[in-house]
Amino acid sequence: METLKVVGLIFYHWFKSIALFFIPRHLRLKDVSSETVLITGAGSGIGRLLAIKLASMVDNLVLWDIDEPRLQETGKEVQKAGGKCKLYTCDLSRKESVHETVAKVKNDVGPITMIINNAGIVVGKPILELSDDNIRRTFEVNTLSHFWIIRSFLPDMMKKNHGHIVSLASVASFVGSGKLTDYSASKAAAYSLQESLYLELGAAGYDGIKFTSVCPYLIGTGMFHGASDKVIPMLTPEYVTDQIIEAIRTDQYILVLPRLFYFILALKSMIPIGAGFYLSKALGGLDMMKNFSGRNNNNERNGHAKVN
Repeated sequence: METLKVVGLIFYHWFKSIALFFIPRHLRLKDVSSETVLITGAGSGIGRLLAIKLASMVDNLVLWDIDEPRLQETGKEVQKAGGKCKLYTCDLSRKESVHETVAKVKNDVGPITMIINNAGIVVGKPILELSDDNIRRTFEVNTLSHFWIIRSFLPDMMKKNHGHIVSLASVASFVGSGKLTDYSASKAAAYSLQESLYLELGAAGYDGIKFTSVCPYLIGTGMFHGASDKVIPMLTPEYVTDQIIEAIRTDQYILVLPRLFYFILALKSMIPIGAGFYLSKALGGLDMMKNFSGRNNNNERNGHAKVN
């Protein structure tokens, strides 16, 4: 009987997904007005755009960034858009800084109901040119900070069985590229964290806590300045931001952009690794980082480009 129940549930969710496909997305948008949303890396790029676009949708925004002047600029834009926000300068590469900021947020704002782990860094060097600090800091910002933040705010979500955890992973979570060994590995870990936590909480009955993993290709925010391939153009920040918000409001588990990569990822899983090498070569993935320079700003350290 237990086996039949499992099979029945599998078919139920399968047919549910098919049915939802035929329902226009704008009819499935959930209300997020009562949410208190934490966005990391909110001083620029996708983080700033998310803050501005969510300003009129949510009850309150909690914005973190290492770059205080840019964070202040985002705060002003949020206020212009009619939103409320609290700003906190935080270095995600230092767990002490994260825990100190968490304590301030809990005291000033209270529980966080939606986490958007947006901040990320990229070095863009061959593995033998990466310093130990390069590798460590990439994982601290791109992966370990997700653990520190989620572990801090998850208990409040579990008390009410309500919340949403969003991770800015990457197409690089599934498709590697030269000069991105540390970045790809850290993003793969960020994606796997989401998947494992979803299963862990689901098994414990916390079905009210939703997950969205965002896996975009290169975005024209400056983070990957100079990188390019022969076939697929960079995504515009505005398009990616709109897609993320729609994915959040429809409880979409994974968002891959551009959508062509759904096909590429499926194809990659079915062909030999040697064939995958030549597929990547044909798409320009092998030389994508050849002219990479990243974004220049005053907070760059040890060759790291700025956050998403």
